[in-house]
Amino acid sequence: MGFGYSIMETKYLADIPEVANKHGFPKTLTIRNEIIHLKHIFTELFTRKSVDIRNMLEYLNMDIYRYMEIMTNRIRKIHHISRGYVRDCNAILKHNHNKFFPTIQLLGGLNNIIVLDFDGVVTDKRFIEIYELCNKRCRTEICSANPTITSKWFEAKNITMPSRINAVKGKKKKIYKIIEIQKKYDNVFYVDDEKKYLDYVWVFGVKTFLWNGKKITKHSLKTI
Repeated sequence: MGFGYSIMETKYLADIPEVANKHGFPKTLTIRNEIIHLKHIFTELFTRKSVDIRNMLEYLNMDIYRYMEIMTNRIRKIHHISRGYVRDCNAILKHNHNKFFPTIQLLGGLNNIIVLDFDGVVTDKRFIEIYELCNKRCRTEICSANPTITSKWFEAKNITMPSRINAVKGKKKKIYKIIEIQKKYDNVFYVDDEKKYLDYVWVFGVKTFLWNGKKITKHSLKTI
Protein backbone atom coordinates (compact mmCIF):
# COMPACT_ATOMS: atom_id res chain seq x y z
CA MET A 1 0.00 0.00 0.00
CA GLY A 2 2.84 2.37 0.84
CA PHE A 3 4.40 1.81 -2.61
CA GLY A 4 1.10 2.56 -4.34
CA TYR A 5 0.73 5.84 -2.45
CA SER A 6 4.23 6.92 -3.51
CA ILE A 7 3.45 6.29 -7.16
CA MET A 8 0.22 8.29 -6.87
CA GLU A 9 2.06 11.27 -5.39
CA THR A 10 4.66 11.35 -8.16
CA LYS A 11 2.05 11.02 -10.92
CA TYR A 12 -0.47 13.50 -9.56
CA LEU A 13 -0.94 16.26 -12.18
CA ALA A 14 2.31 15.36 -13.90
CA ASP A 15 3.10 14.42 -17.50
CA ILE A 16 -0.46 15.06 -18.62
CA PRO A 17 -0.95 13.65 -22.14
CA GLU A 18 -1.44 16.10 -24.99
CA VAL A 19 -4.92 14.78 -25.72
CA ALA A 20 -6.14 16.39 -22.46
CA ASN A 21 -5.48 19.81 -24.01
CA LYS A 22 -8.36 19.21 -26.40
CA HIS A 23 -10.91 18.12 -23.81
CA GLY A 24 -11.28 21.13 -21.53
CA PHE A 25 -8.53 20.29 -19.08
CA PRO A 26 -6.70 23.61 -19.60
CA LYS A 27 -9.82 25.42 -18.33
CA THR A 28 -10.07 23.02 -15.38
CA LEU A 29 -6.45 23.62 -14.38
CA THR A 30 -6.75 27.39 -14.80
CA ILE A 31 -9.84 27.44 -12.58
CA ARG A 32 -7.91 25.35 -10.07
CA ASN A 33 -5.08 27.92 -10.05
CA GLU A 34 -7.47 30.82 -9.53
CA ILE A 35 -9.38 29.13 -6.71
CA ILE A 36 -6.09 28.31 -4.98
CA HIS A 37 -5.21 32.01 -5.25
CA LEU A 38 -8.47 32.95 -3.53
CA LYS A 39 -7.85 30.25 -0.92
CA HIS A 40 -4.53 31.94 -0.09
CA ILE A 41 -6.30 35.28 0.29
CA PHE A 42 -8.98 33.86 2.59
CA THR A 43 -6.33 32.02 4.60
CA GLU A 44 -4.49 35.28 5.30
CA LEU A 45 -7.72 37.13 6.13
CA PHE A 46 -9.63 34.58 8.19
CA THR A 47 -7.19 31.91 9.37
CA ARG A 48 -3.81 33.57 9.90
CA LYS A 49 -5.46 36.98 10.35
CA SER A 50 -2.30 38.59 8.97
CA VAL A 51 -4.36 41.24 7.14
CA ASP A 52 -6.69 43.61 9.00
CA ILE A 53 -9.66 43.12 6.72
CA ARG A 54 -12.05 44.86 9.15
CA ASN A 55 -10.12 48.13 8.96
CA MET A 56 -9.79 47.87 5.19
CA LEU A 57 -13.51 47.27 4.71
CA GLU A 58 -14.40 50.02 7.16
CA TYR A 59 -12.32 52.44 5.11
CA LEU A 60 -14.22 51.35 1.98
CA ASN A 61 -17.59 51.65 3.75
CA MET A 62 -18.19 47.93 3.31
CA ASP A 63 -19.09 45.15 5.70
CA ILE A 64 -17.98 41.53 5.51
CA TYR A 65 -21.22 40.52 3.77
CA ARG A 66 -20.61 42.96 0.94
CA TYR A 67 -17.03 41.71 0.65
CA MET A 68 -18.15 38.08 0.48
CA GLU A 69 -20.80 39.00 -2.11
CA ILE A 70 -18.06 40.48 -4.31
CA MET A 71 -15.80 37.47 -3.77
CA THR A 72 -18.61 34.97 -4.40
CA ASN A 73 -19.30 36.67 -7.72
CA ARG A 74 -15.56 36.53 -8.40
CA ILE A 75 -15.64 32.75 -7.87
CA ARG A 76 -18.62 32.48 -10.21
CA LYS A 77 -16.75 34.53 -12.83
CA ILE A 78 -13.72 32.25 -12.56
CA HIS A 79 -15.83 29.16 -13.21
CA HIS A 80 -17.28 30.75 -16.35
CA ILE A 81 -14.03 31.34 -18.23
CA SER A 82 -14.17 30.25 -21.84
CA ARG A 83 -14.25 26.55 -22.65
CA GLY A 84 -12.31 27.50 -25.76
CA TYR A 85 -9.20 28.33 -23.71
CA VAL A 86 -6.46 25.97 -24.89
CA ARG A 87 -2.91 25.77 -23.53
CA ASP A 88 -0.56 22.91 -22.81
CA CYS A 89 -1.68 21.48 -19.47
CA ASN A 90 1.85 20.85 -18.25
CA ALA A 91 2.83 24.45 -19.06
CA ILE A 92 -0.11 25.69 -16.96
CA LEU A 93 0.98 23.56 -14.01
CA LYS A 94 4.65 24.57 -14.22
CA HIS A 95 4.12 28.28 -14.84
CA ASN A 96 5.61 30.84 -12.44
CA HIS A 97 2.82 33.33 -11.82
CA ASN A 98 5.26 35.85 -10.36
CA LYS A 99 6.22 36.94 -13.86
CA PHE A 100 4.13 39.71 -15.42
CA PHE A 101 4.24 39.36 -19.20
CA PRO A 102 4.69 35.55 -19.26
CA THR A 103 1.54 35.20 -17.15
CA ILE A 104 -0.39 37.49 -19.48
CA GLN A 105 0.83 35.37 -22.39
CA LEU A 106 -0.16 32.11 -20.66
CA LEU A 107 -3.67 33.44 -20.05
CA GLY A 108 -3.98 34.98 -23.49
CA GLY A 109 -7.31 34.23 -25.12
CA LEU A 110 -9.23 34.92 -21.93
CA ASN A 111 -10.92 38.25 -21.24
CA ASN A 112 -7.93 40.05 -19.69
CA ILE A 113 -6.96 43.64 -18.95
CA ILE A 114 -3.87 45.48 -17.74
CA VAL A 115 -4.58 48.39 -15.41
CA LEU A 116 -1.78 50.87 -14.78
CA ASP A 117 -1.38 53.60 -12.21
CA PHE A 118 -0.41 56.94 -13.73
CA ASP A 119 1.77 59.08 -11.44
CA GLY A 120 4.91 57.16 -10.62
CA VAL A 121 4.29 54.41 -13.16
CA VAL A 122 3.23 55.62 -16.61
CA THR A 123 4.90 58.99 -15.92
CA ASP A 124 8.21 57.26 -15.15
CA LYS A 125 10.48 57.51 -18.21
CA ARG A 126 11.89 54.09 -17.36
CA PHE A 127 8.42 52.60 -17.72
CA ILE A 128 7.57 53.95 -21.17
CA GLU A 129 8.93 50.96 -23.08
CA ILE A 130 7.02 48.61 -20.78
CA TYR A 131 3.91 50.76 -21.24
CA GLU A 132 4.09 50.33 -25.00
CA LEU A 133 4.48 46.57 -24.59
CA CYS A 134 1.38 46.52 -22.37
CA ASN A 135 -0.69 48.17 -25.10
CA LYS A 136 0.59 45.73 -27.72
CA ARG A 137 -0.10 42.61 -25.69
CA CYS A 138 -3.39 43.30 -23.91
CA ARG A 139 -6.15 45.84 -23.44
CA THR A 140 -4.59 48.51 -21.23
CA GLU A 141 -6.33 51.14 -19.12
CA ILE A 142 -5.15 53.82 -16.73
CA CYS A 143 -6.62 54.06 -13.24
CA SER A 144 -5.50 56.96 -11.12
CA ALA A 145 -6.54 59.04 -8.12
CA ASN A 146 -5.42 62.06 -10.15
CA PRO A 147 -8.57 63.51 -11.79
CA THR A 148 -6.64 65.87 -14.09
CA ILE A 149 -5.31 63.25 -16.52
CA THR A 150 -6.46 63.67 -20.12
CA SER A 151 -5.53 62.32 -23.53
CA LYS A 152 -3.45 65.45 -24.11
CA TRP A 153 -0.66 64.09 -21.90
CA PHE A 154 -0.25 61.03 -24.16
CA GLU A 155 -0.50 63.10 -27.33
CA ALA A 156 2.19 65.50 -26.10
CA LYS A 157 4.51 62.59 -25.32
CA ASN A 158 3.69 60.92 -28.65
CA ILE A 159 2.96 57.61 -26.98
CA THR A 160 0.10 55.16 -27.48
CA MET A 161 -3.26 56.17 -26.10
CA PRO A 162 -4.59 53.71 -23.50
CA SER A 163 -7.90 52.00 -24.15
CA ARG A 164 -9.43 54.14 -21.41
CA ILE A 165 -8.38 56.69 -18.82
CA ASN A 166 -10.09 56.19 -15.47
CA ALA A 167 -9.14 59.44 -13.72
CA VAL A 168 -10.98 59.63 -10.41
CA LYS A 169 -10.53 61.86 -7.39
CA GLY A 170 -9.01 60.28 -4.30
CA LYS A 171 -7.67 56.95 -3.06
CA LYS A 172 -11.03 55.42 -2.17
CA LYS A 173 -12.60 56.03 -5.58
CA LYS A 174 -9.52 54.59 -7.26
CA ILE A 175 -9.84 51.36 -5.27
CA TYR A 176 -13.58 51.19 -6.01
CA LYS A 177 -12.86 51.62 -9.72
CA ILE A 178 -10.38 48.75 -9.84
CA ILE A 179 -12.87 46.49 -8.05
CA GLU A 180 -15.53 47.49 -10.59
CA ILE A 181 -13.19 46.82 -13.51
CA GLN A 182 -12.51 43.32 -12.23
CA LYS A 183 -16.21 42.45 -12.43
CA LYS A 184 -15.98 42.66 -16.24
CA TYR A 185 -12.82 40.64 -16.81
CA ASP A 186 -11.41 37.16 -16.26
CA ASN A 187 -8.08 38.62 -15.14
CA VAL A 188 -6.96 42.08 -14.06
CA PHE A 189 -3.20 42.70 -14.02
CA TYR A 190 -2.72 45.81 -11.93
CA VAL A 191 0.57 47.72 -11.67
CA ASP A 192 1.23 50.47 -9.12
CA ASP A 193 4.26 51.95 -7.40
CA GLU A 194 2.39 52.37 -4.10
CA LYS A 195 1.83 49.25 -2.01
CA LYS A 196 -1.19 50.71 -0.19
CA TYR A 197 -3.29 50.42 -3.36
CA LEU A 198 -1.92 46.99 -4.19
CA ASP A 199 -2.76 45.73 -0.69
CA TYR A 200 -6.39 46.82 -0.95
CA VAL A 201 -7.13 45.30 -4.34
CA TRP A 202 -5.11 42.13 -3.60
CA VAL A 203 -7.71 41.12 -1.02
CA PHE A 204 -10.33 41.33 -3.79
CA GLY A 205 -8.41 38.86 -5.96
CA VAL A 206 -6.78 41.29 -8.40
CA LYS A 207 -3.40 40.17 -9.76
CA THR A 208 -1.14 42.81 -8.24
CA PHE A 209 2.32 43.91 -9.37
CA LEU A 210 4.70 46.55 -7.99
CA TRP A 211 6.71 48.91 -10.18
CA ASN A 212 9.85 49.60 -8.16
CA GLY A 213 11.43 52.01 -10.63
CA LYS A 214 13.43 49.27 -12.33
CA LYS A 215 11.14 46.33 -12.95
CA ILE A 216 7.69 44.88 -12.32
CA THR A 217 7.57 42.42 -9.42
CA LYS A 218 4.74 40.33 -8.02
CA HIS A 219 2.96 41.85 -5.01
CA SER A 220 1.24 39.64 -2.47
CA LEU A 221 0.20 39.67 1.18
CA LYS A 222 0.62 35.89 1.36
CA THR A 223 2.86 35.20 4.35
CA ILE A 224 3.90 31.60 3.65
